[in-house]
Amino acid sequence: MSLRLVRIDDRLIHGQVVAGWLRALGARRIVIVDDATARDEFLRDVLTLAAPSDVPVEVLNIADGAIRCIELAASPEPVFVLARSPRTVLGLRQAGVPIEVVDLGGMGSGPGRKRLHKTISISPDELAELRELERLGTRVEIQIVADDRPIPFRSLDSTH
Repeated sequence: MSLRLVRIDDRLIHGQVVAGWLRALGARRIVIVDDATARDEFLRDVLTLAAPSDVPVEVLNIADGAIRCIELAASPEPVFVLARSPRTVLGLRQAGVPIEVVDLGGMGSGPGRKRLHKTISISPDELAELRELERLGTRVEIQIVADDRPIPFRSLDSTH
């Protein structure tokens, strides 16, 4: 499968992604799946410019992203998929995208959010979505940077 990593990171493309993850994964394409970002031409342009010039960036809504990720999963091209939220990844999974593992990256704090681990805070809805991903057979892990050892979500979720 060529989906090298599916990562939830509310910052999408940033220094860690470009400097660490792309190299560690050997990914040659970034697919961003996020409804709001797909509708925002300026933000799409900024994200495309934030990636190395030799790495194509696609920014798609959930429906189109699911179709594209299914295509790419069956191709030999190594791909890095980024989403802002667990809801998006759950939507991809429910649409048939073969996601074995999802990595939780940066998920900021705010009202109604509880700190799960370091830079990762989640809402009650996101907690339910992550649990549903695991119920569907997708392993949820936390790996802030590529050199970190993955931490299973289950070990931090007090109900498991």
